[in-house]
Amino acid sequence: MSPRVVVTVLHRFRGAVVAGTLAGVLTVAGAVVPAGAATAALPDPRPGGTSILGRTWTPGHDPGDLTVLVNKAHPVTPERWAPDDLVRPDVPALGEHDRLRAEAARALERLAADAQDATGHELVLASGFRSADYQRRLYARYVDAHGRRAADTFSARPGYSEHQTGLAADVAEAGTPYTDFGRTRTGRWVDAHAWRYGFVVRYPEGRQSVTGYSPEPWHLRYVGTGLTVPMHLAGTTTLEEAFGAAPAPDYAPPK
Repeated sequence: MSPRVVVTVLHRFRGAVVAGTLAGVLTVAGAVVPAGAATAALPDPRPGGTSILGRTWTPGHDPGDLTVLVNKAHPVTPERWAPDDLVRPDVPALGEHDRLRAEAARALERLAADAQDATGHELVLASGFRSADYQRRLYARYVDAHGRRAADTFSARPGYSEHQTGLAADVAEAGTPYTDFGRTRTGRWVDAHAWRYGFVVRYPEGRQSVTGYSPEPWHLRYVGTGLTVPMHLAGTTTLEEAFGAAPAPDYAPPK
């Protein structure tokens, strides 16, 4: 194990110490965030000593930003934008949508390896990057099958999908439908530990009035540990709340 020398204590919160270390590892509430998952530095406190836990981050507007906010009120702009650093993570995939942006792919590899070590089950990538054109076809199929009102609770309209950023990953436990992910050992482990790798479970239980979508324990969004660590400590579960953005339960009516 690499030596860890604490050089800065940023905040003490409910008995937990958040610290930076020379080894590039974060110690949070007595648990060590894996070195590979801690490459992003924690944000500095605001001038005057305001705690990082009371900080609101400003979302990126460029779809290339790791912290871009994409929801029913914030579409991907330009509409057909696509990342230029897509790679295939070394994680088994269920279909052709098997690419993520490079940083998210590396983080998913670490999460998948540790999840398998902890649960004995393999984590697989069900869906990564999806183009705006593919999302248009997918959404249309859901509307045809279920109607627009129902489709809008579980599928993004074209131009409004996080998958288009290359930072969203739908995951599953091998041999289990991804829609059952929350009931699997891997799903429960990921729900508890995704933040250590820079991911948030984007559509958590009980937050549809904020996110606009029914719970999806399989849908992970990469934003980096610089945001997920303080979100975890503060008990903040949605990006809307972390960014101080208004809830987006539905699309704005056409003008």
